[in-house]
Amino acid sequence: MKTNHLLAATALFAMIAGPAAARTTASYRTIPLPQHITELPGEAPFILGADVTVNAPASLANEAEMLRQYLPDGLKGTSSGSITLRDDLVDTNPEAYTIEVDGNDITVRGASAAGTFYGIQTLRKSLPATLDADAQIELPAAIITDKPRFSYRGTHFDVSRHFFNTDEVKSFIDMIALHGVNTLHWHLTDDQGWRIEIKKYPRLTEVGSYRPNSIIGRTGPGYDNTPVSGFYTQDEAREIIDYAAKRHITIIPEIDLPGHMMAAMASYPELGCTGGPYSVWCEWGVNDGVLCPGKDNTMQFIADVLNEVMDLFPAPYIHIGGDECPKVVWASCPHCQARIKELGLVEKDGVSPESQLQGYVTKFACDVVRKHGKSAIGWDEILECDIPRDAIIMSWRGVEGAAEGTRRGHRVILTPTSHCYFDFYQTKDTQNEPYAIGGLTTVERVYSLEPCLPGMTDEQKELVMGCQANLWTEYIPTFSHVQYMELPRLAALSEVQWLQPEARDFEDFKTRIPALMAVYDKMGYNYARHIADVDVRYDVDTDGRSLVMTCSSLPGYDIRYTLDGSKPTPESTLYTAPVKLADDCIISTTTFKDGVEGRPVCDTLAVGPLTFARCTLAVEPDAGYAFGGGQQLTDGLSGTCNYRTGRWIGFSGKNCDATIELAEPAKLSEVSFNVDVFSCDGLVDCRGVEVYGMAPGSDKFELLATEEYPEMDASRQFEVANHTVKFAPRELSKLRVVIKPQWVLPDSHPLRGCLGFLFVDEITAR
Repeated sequence: MKTNHLLAATALFAMIAGPAAARTTASYRTIPLPQHITELPGEAPFILGADVTVNAPASLANEAEMLRQYLPDGLKGTSSGSITLRDDLVDTNPEAYTIEVDGNDITVRGASAAGTFYGIQTLRKSLPATLDADAQIELPAAIITDKPRFSYRGTHFDVSRHFFNTDEVKSFIDMIALHGVNTLHWHLTDDQGWRIEIKKYPRLTEVGSYRPNSIIGRTGPGYDNTPVSGFYTQDEAREIIDYAAKRHITIIPEIDLPGHMMAAMASYPELGCTGGPYSVWCEWGVNDGVLCPGKDNTMQFIADVLNEVMDLFPAPYIHIGGDECPKVVWASCPHCQARIKELGLVEKDGVSPESQLQGYVTKFACDVVRKHGKSAIGWDEILECDIPRDAIIMSWRGVEGAAEGTRRGHRVILTPTSHCYFDFYQTKDTQNEPYAIGGLTTVERVYSLEPCLPGMTDEQKELVMGCQANLWTEYIPTFSHVQYMELPRLAALSEVQWLQPEARDFEDFKTRIPALMAVYDKMGYNYARHIADVDVRYDVDTDGRSLVMTCSSLPGYDIRYTLDGSKPTPESTLYTAPVKLADDCIISTTTFKDGVEGRPVCDTLAVGPLTFARCTLAVEPDAGYAFGGGQQLTDGLSGTCNYRTGRWIGFSGKNCDATIELAEPAKLSEVSFNVDVFSCDGLVDCRGVEVYGMAPGSDKFELLATEEYPEMDASRQFEVANHTVKFAPRELSKLRVVIKPQWVLPDSHPLRGCLGFLFVDEITAR
């Protein structure tokens, strides 16, 4: 009835107003979704035409100009009133806003200019992105109230690995403003390039901003022939800071120390332990070359750079890095050893003096920052040091850093690799994607992030400032590629940042994303469209000895599929309900809407004696890599060399111990399995396997075969390793396969001393 009243009121208003131009209706169900949308049935809508005026006090002149820029081109006819901006809303949250719409006026009222700006963004996204000729827009009478859940809503932009010019950074700022983001974490320095002018140390940009080439792929072979250079003068940085401030975005600079400093040491070799020579690094990953905290001039350099950066950036925070700092050189450096002796550092609770020396550097940097009345942010490695309480923890190696940080009383920002690394692939179909660092972070995965972790007390939850998307650009050389990796995943994170958890609904989000994608189209953004492709999920039906395929997509999309590997057409079988698959087949699915075809999703099902058999694990996989659990090992689908696709299950510090119950006894003589080798992330081949069998009628396993494998050669980087174990033919009803990991990564591995990861998929037999 509410809708009927509204339509009746609209028709009555149209008759009173006389003939009208073509009209299209606004929708307030934007992304992020406002907390409350109250329709006002019976009241006339607001008609937005070409002559609309924007009224605002002087304090909102900037916001009024922003709104005028956002209004759609091509409006025709006369407006029924004006748009009024105000900043006098009474609310304890300064970013809160309301929008009141009636037939005479639209009033956007914020608790501050920032709140008004966010109301403008919601109003902007509620309007149709494209208009018919001679169009007006009809905005239904309503009251909208909203405020963000978190005060820190961040995005990270690495301009060190690849440089992006001032206009591109401004475009990035406009892009994140559209999504209600209020913080840009600007990663300005790293081994591969120094991007910010420091007047006291001019060689940082004269030398450190240039590298002659980059390694090809992740580990070579060889290098490309493309130099990378560029930096921001302090005047350019001020211009960008001002541009962001007008969009209510704070820029937090990062000077990553004491590791990731090869560009600085190439510029000033005396900052390193050996004195060099050093060069701007042309490879990715972690370099053993780090600053020398044993030298007083190095500590003075840290203070000088931080002081100059803080004078430039008005943000209340500065990021001091602190991640991935090898201590190898410090162990043999006389300057560092003298500093360790001076400070009285000795091994304590298993923490080496060199690790404590990093704590000395971190505390020194925090003290410098505090003297400016600011707080330091560091990656979660700084928790390994004795750091001051006001240091803020950015939890990236999972969520454990956030949990531990809040337990110690630190404020925290969540940016775990599992949900927030936007340099990861965003689809399982990686072969048809631009090159990425690896991993898998889908839109749905981003949407599932909950920053306030289970088990946190109310006091700990109060210390959660918010969350952030990270974009590292080793493999992202162009700004078009930046857009592709950010969008629409940033839309999913914006709802995590704005909405209370009980208000989030991914299926509802999918109904609203097409309107935002239309805005992307209007803005000319290059964005990923995987959310409009088929989402294919498989479940093993052990009783029915089949694989159940379930498909979904955005509302209004037809899903068609084939089982012979051919490309689906509009005449192919229409998906209407889950499909049971019991035989070998090549599955291909895709979407169709309005004559536009989506990207096909293809999978191969190979059925053997163990396929669809019940599979249980003696020890559960690691929590972040459990995916389908043991049953995934016998689903008939083999994973490609991307361990985050959901086709692999991962273990660290434990065996993969799988028991498989055959549906009926079978005579078998060999067992095969796959291991994902992804060396740079610590995924290495297994070191051994034991195969046990149980004969029909027996209740005991018998060892059938065992094999040991050598330590993995360092030249093996990315592959799917297949292992086959043979034994004398036996009639069997059960199998037990125990796959043994590389417990500790060897000295030859960049992550030496860490536990190796074992990722396993598809155990087969014949």
